[in-house]
Order: sequence, then structure tokens, then C-alpha cells
Amino acid sequence: MHETAIKVRFNELDSYGHVNHSNYLHYFEEARISAMAKAGKSIDQLFNEGYLLVVAQIETRFLAPAFLSDNLLIQSGIAQTRRASAQWIQRITKDESVIAIQNTRVGCTTTKGKPCKFPAELSHVIKELIITKELAD
Repeated sequence: MHETAIKVRFNELDSYGHVNHSNYLHYFEEARISAMAKAGKSIDQLFNEGYLLVVAQIETRFLAPAFLSDNLLIQSGIAQTRRASAQWIQRITKDESVIAIQNTRVGCTTTKGKPCKFPAELSHVIKELIITKELAD
């Protein structure tokens, strides 16, 4: 499981004073990109090799709000892989309490948008990120 720390910034707040729901998508995406890079394959490397990882489906559950200057921890891992897609499970915690959970299906395409199976080197990186589903519990 990969961990990414983020501190809530003022511009991420809505008129209610908490993090706007749309910013959680950015937090989760940043954590997926960070996890891939740490496991050995950055998004830029994939692009330069002719591949893209595209989001096909997202499901997010918001359990509690985050506020200005909160320190958030995003835990990320891959629960399931198929030939050309992977299911990421991620959660955001604040003070050890889960405040949001996201399941994301990410597919692999060529830079021309044609679906394709994961290249061998990327498959190896994905194996480094495999977790059990207990992350979402």
C-alpha cells in the first residue's frame, strides 16, 4: 500500500469552509500518480512510451469533512487487474479516521486512444501495488 500526505489549502475550500468534493478527485489522482512513480513507472514515462492510463469509472464515498490546514493521508493500492485495466482502492484519513473512500477503474490505451493490454514493464509495477480489499473497510 502506498501513502501520500496532503495538507488542505485555502483554495480547496468551498463556501461552507470545508474541502469541496471535487478536490477529493485531485487528491486521489495525485496519490495514484505518486504510487505509480514510487513503484517505478511515472506517468511521463508511460506517455513517452506511447501509453496512457485513463479513468473509466469512479465511485467516491464521503464520510466526513476536511478543513483548512488538515493533514490528510491517502492510502492507495490496486485490488484487481485485468488484461487492460486495474481497479484502485483508495482512502483518505484525517487523524486516523477515514473521511473518504474511492474505487477507480483505470484502463490502458495507446496515445491514440486505442485500448491495449498493459505493457510488460507496467504489469510488473502494478504487481508492486496489489493489495487486499481490506483497505476499503
